[in-house]
Amino acid sequence: MNQMTTSRRSFVKGSAALAAGAAAGALVAPAMADEAQVTLNAQNVNLVKWDFEIPPAPITDDMIKETVPCEIVIVGAGFSGIVTALAAAEEGAKVTVVTASDDIVIRGGSMNARWSKAMEELTVGMKVADDRQFIREQLACAGYNVDQKKWWKFVKYSPEAMNWLIDKMEAEGFMTVLERGFDMGGDTFFSSLPGSHSWTTDDSGKAGKGSQMNVVETVYRDALAAGVEFVFSCPARQLVRDDNNTGRVSAVIAQNADGDYIKYEASKAIVLATGDFSANHDMMAKYCPEFLPLIDPPMDEPDYNVGFKFGGLMPGDGHKMGLWIGAAWQKTYPCAPMTFAIGTAGPFNQPYSGHRGLLLNKYGERYGNEDICGVFAGVAQVHQPEMKVYAIWGANYAEGAAPWITQGSKIEDAPATPEFMLENWKEGFMIPDPQDVIMSDDLEDLVAQLGLPVEETMATIARYNELCEKGVDEDFCKCAEQMVPIAEPPYFGVLGNPPHFLTVCGGLRTDDKMRVCDADDNPIPGLYNVGTMIGDYFANIYNFMIEGNNLGANCLTFGYLTGRGLAQGTI
Repeated sequence: MNQMTTSRRSFVKGSAALAAGAAAGALVAPAMADEAQVTLNAQNVNLVKWDFEIPPAPITDDMIKETVPCEIVIVGAGFSGIVTALAAAEEGAKVTVVTASDDIVIRGGSMNARWSKAMEELTVGMKVADDRQFIREQLACAGYNVDQKKWWKFVKYSPEAMNWLIDKMEAEGFMTVLERGFDMGGDTFFSSLPGSHSWTTDDSGKAGKGSQMNVVETVYRDALAAGVEFVFSCPARQLVRDDNNTGRVSAVIAQNADGDYIKYEASKAIVLATGDFSANHDMMAKYCPEFLPLIDPPMDEPDYNVGFKFGGLMPGDGHKMGLWIGAAWQKTYPCAPMTFAIGTAGPFNQPYSGHRGLLLNKYGERYGNEDICGVFAGVAQVHQPEMKVYAIWGANYAEGAAPWITQGSKIEDAPATPEFMLENWKEGFMIPDPQDVIMSDDLEDLVAQLGLPVEETMATIARYNELCEKGVDEDFCKCAEQMVPIAEPPYFGVLGNPPHFLTVCGGLRTDDKMRVCDADDNPIPGLYNVGTMIGDYFANIYNFMIEGNNLGANCLTFGYLTGRGLAQGTI
């Protein structure tokens, strides 16, 4: 029988814990030195527990300073939590938001809906996606290793949720705009048609990331006006589940800035909206191991106020609290990482794409078809030696790769001119991912400056130019329109950055009503979750072919439906 061993470091410590785990039928590591090993095999691999899976000692009633009666308690003040709170309050529910952050949390920007009144107005005469085909392609991208019911629920209800948000934003004077996605030269699979909504104050505003501050602040103000109570700087520590963790989840215990434990009892529901677990190295090692090398070093204390940054975000508090009271993990494995939406080497001519000219690895070899979306370009980079990727192109690429649609463009914006792009390169400027551009009138000198093996790289460039002249990519079948030779000086080259890790999607097992479930797929009474931590929605990788899928589906649409349904008593 094949076996493997795993380090002792992250397993539970102490013989008392071992005895407790054994009594429950779980295999845990005995107390031993950190360098010791635990043998895993087919019989016990699903029984071994990591430290983060082991419930801490319960916070008992005598430790509670105050008990606060509520109807609906939402844990977390990011976009999904605030949307859920507002939707519930508008239906008459008494809602309390308890959050570890010192203020509301704002991240991201692109927000998708499959249709809306803005799309009806702004896409007249434009091609829009046929979701009967497009969503099936996205499910195929995920290997169908997801909960299809959630996807089709997003298709059905996202117009209603988006129109609800549009009304609120436009009432505050914001203009609804649609973000321009990418169109890979007629390849429907790698096309992202209108669907990503943003809000600006004038025609010059960019679509995408920048508008999320406007959105979250507007929804937060509306929630306050609707009577939602926010309790900041008060991280949740444990859920309370009745009948020895077999009954209803009736309360959450949080700890305020003075160190006092406050129990928030919920007569209707508790909704977890605590974000991802990407800042927890042990959880990443178990649930998203391939991308652990892209995570920042562990922090002594979690940063609950973290905004948009690369390298890991939240510590997985909500996930852990759910596991401790009997919630199951999602069925999809591993959890899907969200990496930067663009390739990291060279200029790209479509939003959310990568460089579609010549890409090379450290050996000067071309390694694949470059005509893919930027996230897939990043995955291809991860598989290259030392994750190093280089782009080389000539001055003629400015005209040959046109039109140039820049990131953040609205659907009506004109492309950037080839002259604009060429001047940027000459000045060493690359957007939106800064890179050190090397320029030379001598191609061999450029290759040497990049540190690539000259003979091998020049042979690769010669082969690539030969294929461009033929108009047929005999090596990797790239479309003829993107076969632009490296023909005119000055020549340009860059060593790309490492792929940027944004967040990890998924977590607790969740049904299509956002109810958290146990290992037998039974909903745990009184417990729901929304936002990034919803289980079984994404698989493989978040690919950005639906820009703003997470914010539009898991945060807006499912938050809106969950809040409204809880207040109405329909879920």
